Amino acid sequence: MSFLVFLSLLIVFVAFVFLAMLLVLIFGLNMIYVNITTAVPWARVPQANLEQILAEINLAPGSLLYDLGCGDGRFLFIAEEKGFKAVGYELSFYPYLKTLASKFIKNSRIQIRHQDFFKQDLGGADAIFIFLTGSVMAKIGLKLKQDLKAGTKVISYGFLIPGWSVKKILDTHPSKTYIYWSFFLLCFTPVLV
Repeated sequence: MSFLVFLSLLIVFVAFVFLAMLLVLIFGLNMIYVNITTAVPWARVPQANLEQILAEINLAPGSLLYDLGCGDGRFLFIAEEKGFKAVGYELSFYPYLKTLASKFIKNSRIQIRHQDFFKQDLGGADAIFIFLTGSVMAKIGLKLKQDLKAGTKVISYGFLIPGWSVKKILDTHPSKTYIYWSFFLLCFTPVLV
C-alpha cells in the first residue's frame, strides 16, 4: 500500500472519528440543556410495566393516547401494537431522532413531535401518559386541567399530580403508576348567565 493511500485512509478515519465525537457532544449537550431547563432527565420505564399499564387502563381500540416526554417512543410503539393511535412529544434530540428512526424501521404510524407540550393543545387525547419528575407535576396538573375534556384518563408513572384524586394505583415495580380521570373538568366549567 502506498503512503498516499494510507494517508488518505487515515484522514478519512480521523474525520469520521471527529464527526462522531462532534455528534456525541452536540446530542449530549442538548440532553444536558433539556434536562436542566425542564428539570426532567430521560429515564426508561420497564417494558413489562408499559404492557401492564396499557392492559389495565381499559381504553377503546382506536383511542388517541399522548405520551408527554416520550423519550425513545417505546410506549408509543406498544400502544400502536395494541390498536391505539399514539402521539409523542420529546424535546431532547437524541431520543427524538431515535424514535424517528424506529418509526421508519417499523413502518409505524405513530406521530412524534419535537415540540414543548406545554405550548400545545392536548384536548384531543383520550389518555395522557407521563413519566416526568415531581418538580414539574403541579405545572402539568394545571396544564391538563386547562386542556383535557371530561373523561380523559391520565396515567402518571412514579409521581402523583398534586391536588388530583387518584382513581387507581398500579403496582408497577420499581414505581407505582397513578391513574386519574379528568371528571373534575365538569366541576370547573364556568356557566355563563
